[in-house]
Amino acid sequence: MASLESLSVRNLLRKGVVLSAGTDTPVAIRIRHLGSETVTSVTVTTGTNIVLVGSTTTDTVTFATDTTLAKVVARLNGTGRWEAKLLDALSGQLSTSTLLDGAITSGYDTNGNVVWDVKQDTSTALEIGRCISAHRAFDVPMGRSRVHLKEIKYSVNMGTAAVDSVQVYTRKIGPTNAIDIGTQSLVVGYLSVDTTETTITWASGEAWISADVNEEIYVRVKDAATLADATGNFVQVAGFIE
Repeated sequence: MASLESLSVRNLLRKGVVLSAGTDTPVAIRIRHLGSETVTSVTVTTGTNIVLVGSTTTDTVTFATDTTLAKVVARLNGTGRWEAKLLDALSGQLSTSTLLDGAITSGYDTNGNVVWDVKQDTSTALEIGRCISAHRAFDVPMGRSRVHLKEIKYSVNMGTAAVDSVQVYTRKIGPTNAIDIGTQSLVVGYLSVDTTETTITWASGEAWISADVNEEIYVRVKDAATLADATGNFVQVAGFIE
């Protein structure tokens, strides 16, 4: 059990977070390169593979072999040259059809690490989601972090609104800051609303959903058959990290 002092410190360090994703913008997998080798390119060919080219090495992750995002992440982490983490997606999502095609331009995470973000192709994944996590960046010290979800706001051009199509999951963070992808759990599901800005809160905004220590929260809005590439699509999550 946490001490009164540790609980007080965690409460004082709590910060609010708002994350939003739209058409083809959720980060399914975040990748960084380990070592001093110069990276030439990282390219996704939808339905085929991810090819990661360095100045002296090339790594290829083949979707026919690594059929889920969990397997893609494991394969990348097993190279010894790349580190990967699952973010705005579920571990069992198929790699063969749901990752956005094309060369990836490098960027930076909030800790200044150079990263390549493999985006989700939302019209084939049939979902738009966002993850609240203390570990979206690399090199975050492992501690006793917690995250809380206070609000979901969305407008998604889907084929058919349905029960249990707005979903909240919790997922554990492993001991090396990698996602423990075997331990994601559905917390609650809601009836979706098509192409209408919709807000979900709890107790008139006075309550929230809390993950356990060293867990994160993933929220997705999904459809069973079609999800249009609409410019107005968005899923926004608001909460706290402590």
